[in-house]
Amino acid sequence: MPKVSRKGQAEVLNQEQLTQLWAELNFPHSLIAQLAYYTGSRISEVCSLKIEDISAGQVVVRQHKTDRTKEVVMVPRLKAAIAQAQMPSSGYLFPAAKWTRATVKQYRIQRQANGDYYFARVGERPPRQHISTRAVDKALRKASDLLGLEGVSTHTFRRSLATHLYDAGVPLRQIMAITGHASLASLTSYLNLEQRAAGDALLGFFAE
Repeated sequence: MPKVSRKGQAEVLNQEQLTQLWAELNFPHSLIAQLAYYTGSRISEVCSLKIEDISAGQVVVRQHKTDRTKEVVMVPRLKAAIAQAQMPSSGYLFPAAKWTRATVKQYRIQRQANGDYYFARVGERPPRQHISTRAVDKALRKASDLLGLEGVSTHTFRRSLATHLYDAGVPLRQIMAITGHASLASLTSYLNLEQRAAGDALLGFFAE
């Protein structure tokens, strides 16, 4: 689902909207969305979580974009959501559906000496072991449409948590430790703080 809100960033939802969206989503998409929110992680990172990544009241998240690992404490609401779900005993937390666990053959168009073209097999891609972000995106799109929520994407949950923490007065460096942003500059841009500050300044200047 594309990011369609201001500056191409995903829409930020309030707590009521998040609760409605999670209720509309089915398992495992609902739990994936809650994990993304409560750990401030990307959907792709949540989809690839393994059973051993959740232990001792923490979630260990491997960040694909920065090649780093972060540990996020599990809040009571997340613990309750996980406890209510039927999870596998080992392996990936959200394994791929059986029909998607197939080796994908890869081909490339080749040109023969006489000018004709043909498909030549150049290799194969191993089967996917965990649920895809595309599957989560599809479920999220359907649920958002039913609820009349606009601008929602798979990035919404991470950005919503960062915004909620900032609005609650949590220092930026602590938010950065939770979301795993590489720098304060990237987090500031992610939260769109410059535009928000400019709007507050304008409203304050013309306040009655």
